Amino acid sequence: MRDELRTLVELDVVAGWRLSRAGFLGRYVAARRLSGLTGIYVEASTTIPGPADIAFLGLARSLGIPVLTYLRDAQPLFDEYYRGGSPKRWLSRALFKPAFAALKAVSSDVAYPSQGLAAVFGGHDDPLLIPPGAPAPVVVPRSKHADRLLFVGGMRFPVHGLDILFEAIERVRHEGVPIGLICVSRPGEEPPPPYPDWFQLVRGSGPEIHRLLPEVLATVLPRHRSPYNDLAVPVKVMEYLSYGRPLLVTDCTEQAKIVQEAGAGVVVRDTADDLARGIRELAMATPESLDAYSEAALRAAEQQSWHARARRVVEVLSSGT
Repeated sequence: MRDELRTLVELDVVAGWRLSRAGFLGRYVAARRLSGLTGIYVEASTTIPGPADIAFLGLARSLGIPVLTYLRDAQPLFDEYYRGGSPKRWLSRALFKPAFAALKAVSSDVAYPSQGLAAVFGGHDDPLLIPPGAPAPVVVPRSKHADRLLFVGGMRFPVHGLDILFEAIERVRHEGVPIGLICVSRPGEEPPPPYPDWFQLVRGSGPEIHRLLPEVLATVLPRHRSPYNDLAVPVKVMEYLSYGRPLLVTDCTEQAKIVQEAGAGVVVRDTADDLARGIRELAMATPESLDAYSEAALRAAEQQSWHARARRVVEVLSSGT
């Protein structure tokens, strides 16, 4: 989003941890740079905003500067991702809604990735929705021998679906379908060892992932259905579209809707049986069927690009005070 906004407007970026951010905002005000602003876009992180953030935005609003705040997630409110156990975690959960209510109060507009997430934050019936964008699509020919699923991201929580994914792959391999899995995860987010011989762990992003694509039959996101997974819009789904491969996803509400509306892959229930069925379907599909899914994914990535999301942010800020 930051890079795409830079192509549309002159952009000042304030980022970093709460304390360093507070210092920067104080210097920004002292230098009277607020007078040159025509709008502020706030992309809230999972951590709660600090007093300096609220004060800065409140000052901007008092000067008539529109503020669009994007509330991208609410994991601390959901047990499947944020179990209590320490005073710090308990306090973070207790302060989460009040802190973000204060952030909403100093914003002229608030956007969410999905209707469900808007409801969590007390949004109205017709909220401003700006889902995550897709990277620029890449066209990488698929090898005729492609026999790997690609998973990108973390597998730290049971709700991510590692159990049903591994069980499904073992089942289809036992039936004679020689499918394997490439897992691209950052250190500390990968599945725990030991690993089966059909599993390949890779570190990397962007171009490194693109180099893996010739051997990739499909991308996979095996999340269990849960209160949070149903309302979240995984950034990984949007990234998967840009890879130009069929998507195999479980029926969590928002990720399933993206794949179904794009016609870019197969949606299954969050069980090992159904995931195995989806793997079989893709492994036995004709090259023409796989190509149709791939072309649909690339079209969706183009239509839902980060550039389109950045244009929407500029439109909202240009129309409101």
